[in-house]
Parts: sequence; C-alpha cells; structure tokens
Amino acid sequence: MQLEQTLAALRDKFVKIIPDGASAIMESHIESLRKNGAVDQILKPGTKAPAFMLKNRRGEDISSVDLIKHGPLVVSFTRGSWCPFCAAEVRALNEVYEQFRQAGIELVVLSPQSPDSTQKQATAEKLKFNLLVDKDNEIGKAFGLVYTFPEDLKNVYRNVFKLDIQALNDASGWQLPIPARFVIDGSGVIRDAKADPDYRYRPEPSEVFDITKKL
Repeated sequence: MQLEQTLAALRDKFVKIIPDGASAIMESHIESLRKNGAVDQILKPGTKAPAFMLKNRRGEDISSVDLIKHGPLVVSFTRGSWCPFCAAEVRALNEVYEQFRQAGIELVVLSPQSPDSTQKQATAEKLKFNLLVDKDNEIGKAFGLVYTFPEDLKNVYRNVFKLDIQALNDASGWQLPIPARFVIDGSGVIRDAKADPDYRYRPEPSEVFDITKKL
C-alpha cells in the first residue's frame, strides 16, 4: 500500500473523532504556520545542509558528514512515534529502505522524542535505518523547521490527546518540527526539500528515486 493511502485512511479516522473545537484550533495553527513566515525559514534546495552528529537507538554517534561520503543522503524529520501519521511514514520508509541502499542512497530519520521512545519505536518496528534523537530539536532548528506551541494548541494536546509534548521529548519546551524530507548530495548541498505544516500529508518514499536519479 502506498503511503498516501494509509495517510488518507488516518485522516478519515481522525476527522470523525476529534471534537470540532479542537479541530478548529489545530487547523488554525496549520494555517498560521503557512502565513506567518514559518515555511519561509525552511532551508531550500541549493543551500548547504547543516552537518550533524546524533545518537541512534543504541547510543551510537551517527555523522551526516560520514554518510554523504557514500552517496546521496535522505534526512526525514518526524514528530515522534506518538503521532500516527509520523509512524505511518516511518513504516513506509522502512519498507523501501533496502531499495534505497541498493540505489546507493542512505536514509536517517530524526525525531525530538526521548532516547527511550526512540529505542522502543526502532525495536517494535524492526527499523533497518538509523532513527536519531534530535534533542530539543537542535538540528530541526538548523533546518528551519521548528515551531513553538501556542497555549490553545498546547491545551488541545493535553486535554484531547492526553499528550505532554515537553515530557514526551524530555525537552526544555513545547516544540516540534514541521515534518520534512531533504535529499542531500555528496557535497552536502540540499537538492530537494519537501515540508508541509499540515502533518497529515507526506511525500511518497518513491519520490526520492526520481530526485536522486538527477544527481
């Protein structure tokens, strides 16, 4: 099944169960991110990608500089395993990871969730790629992706979803990245960037192949 089919089913499911008031606040926040310049801060193709070294589920240091020595690197930012849409994308990427590697493409997925949550997700999903801990969204900030929750949205997550994002991420504040996927070439330059403030939509993993063929 293609990722969009899974995401469409999730959208249909949640539109029926999220209270109207909460839904209105969430939609308003998405629209605000589109209009307040947040999207304009996201790094564009042609920009040098920030280098990073982050820990994977085993506590090993994974370096982007080392990874791009071997070919194109795909860097995907997700919100965390608690988000059904992010979890669906992670599973879809895992399904095609071997195809990525056969094509000479490496993949890492970054999330601000805690090391414990990262380990649990990677183990439960039998992830073949490195799921990395982006503590306090430091790398997400460098890519221009991170936003801070306004109070009304914070209340929706606390009261409707029973989620404390700051606690889940063992973080210093209520912040998340806009879900995004970057393709970085061997010289460290971003060649493609896809990011959408509406977390319910993600690019298909197969799009990576079309992009990297042009590198």
